[in-house]
Amino acid sequence: MLRPVLREARLAAVSPARVLIERGFVSGEAYYCAFAEALGLGHLCEGGFVSHHNPDFPPPPEMRGPLPIGRNRDGEMLFAVAPAPESLAEFQGYLRRFPAMRARIRIASPQALERAIAAADPGQRLALDRPSASARRTLTQTQLGVFVALSGAFALGLTLTPGQAAVGVSVIATLFGMLLGIARLTAGAVGQVSRLPSTPRPKGPPPVYSVLVPLYREARVVPMLAAALDALDYPRHCLEILFLLEDDDHETRTALAPLLRAGMRIVVVPPGKPRTKPRALCHGLALARGELVAVYDGEDRPEPDQLRLASARFFELPQRVACLQAHLAIDHGSHRIFARQFRLEYAGLFDCLLPWFSARGWPFPLGGTSNHFRRVALEAVGGWDPYNVTEDADLAVRLSRAGYELQTLASTTFEEAPLDWRAWHGQRTRWLKGWLQTLLVSLRNPLARDLRCTKAAVLLVYLSAAIVTLAAHPVFLLVLLLYGSGISPIPLNTSWQASAALSLAGVSVALAYGSMAVIAFAGARARGHWPPFLDLAFIPVYWLAQSLAFYAAVVDLVRRPHSWSKTEHGLARRPGRLPRVAKRARWRS
Repeated sequence: MLRPVLREARLAAVSPARVLIERGFVSGEAYYCAFAEALGLGHLCEGGFVSHHNPDFPPPPEMRGPLPIGRNRDGEMLFAVAPAPESLAEFQGYLRRFPAMRARIRIASPQALERAIAAADPGQRLALDRPSASARRTLTQTQLGVFVALSGAFALGLTLTPGQAAVGVSVIATLFGMLLGIARLTAGAVGQVSRLPSTPRPKGPPPVYSVLVPLYREARVVPMLAAALDALDYPRHCLEILFLLEDDDHETRTALAPLLRAGMRIVVVPPGKPRTKPRALCHGLALARGELVAVYDGEDRPEPDQLRLASARFFELPQRVACLQAHLAIDHGSHRIFARQFRLEYAGLFDCLLPWFSARGWPFPLGGTSNHFRRVALEAVGGWDPYNVTEDADLAVRLSRAGYELQTLASTTFEEAPLDWRAWHGQRTRWLKGWLQTLLVSLRNPLARDLRCTKAAVLLVYLSAAIVTLAAHPVFLLVLLLYGSGISPIPLNTSWQASAALSLAGVSVALAYGSMAVIAFAGARARGHWPPFLDLAFIPVYWLAQSLAFYAAVVDLVRRPHSWSKTEHGLARRPGRLPRVAKRARWRS
């Protein structure tokens, strides 16, 4: 074996050691352990140490070091280095010239240094510790192989004829649409409500509450945000509010600094990738001291008693309830149709559908804000995944798979709706891309025990149904329009397949529009107003817009899987005071 290695090293003008490592004849760990022993230095194994943050020694661009790993008893900085394989003699010369450095240098492999740097970043811990639960890698080789094989078989006609395939796809899409439509119709008809704690102020000292507020380019909204958070009714000695700002967001930092009150502080998130909201939340959680953790967005205006109600509700619920989701509502009107549709959609979702799921003990997709967590549960599942651009849905799935439960909370946080098509489309595309990421990650092992033995499957079916119906809806609508207009009286042929496909398309479209109208109407009435007929009549257009956003999400998932589409806030004319909320009694179940 050595002769081919020596020959290759001579031809490439590199050391034999490098060839041995690159060809896999010797592992990097084994080589650098022997390197350290030859020099009389300590060796650090991969995963056995982490980087120590020091502004004078940022992480090296190449994984060779020096990497700060802590201090010795004399306060001197200790370093890990990964010398080039051929540099043994050079390194020996360095130690002869500077013998004092022997006590401060440790040897590690480049892979060990890379892991140590990543492990020091809270946003990388999930991807390192539980790579199968992270969206860092979108598709596994097995998933890709199955997809290619099925696509090839379908293209070659090895599985089904075109007519049979059309009927099969129509049946699957319609069944998913029926599940989702029946859930919406039932939730709208039942009018399920969220619960309040039986005792608003339980005895004993209140738990410490940490509020995490990730911000990026939000200078417009920080005055309203700071005022809303300052109005929170919770003991100040048990409350901390951390504003999580990106390193280069000087505008927001300048606008926010004069508005800070007792218990508020700015946390600057160090540069890193991916630059996403969940990465900022991971850094915030690492610094937070609360046993309860809440998340708010920049445009949020929570009701002042929300933290107190959540704390009291957690007190009387079993430990398996990991998260309480407050209701979200839009607090402003608009003459723009997409903003009005968004308002109706939020009312139907947070005031009807999610409380209905909660009352049955079923998991549901969390909203991106006003989530209240037990910290112990949050840390047990690895926190947020910075690589998933819809971190709320992903976290809901992982909590459910771990056996935790989610419930809604009878308190409202008021938000701002995206005003125009561009803002709405970018936000919705990101949401749907994150749902796709969540499904791909969750279904890497569809027969996993935690999917079979928990209620997480309910949430995955919900997400799958939403994705499938949005994907199929334009096709179904086109079939119906062609048939109804007389352009194509028989969409496929004269067989039963044509009638079946046409009937299924009709059922799917009618159920989609009807269920959305029912739940939108019920949600609007729960908020105390009658939805205009024009807004209800616009639902078909809004549904098509969501399908377009889905197709854009698929393209974005392939091109830029971890890119975050930022939604601008502070553009709407919002009321100076919080809207009046219906009496608390109506939120009790």
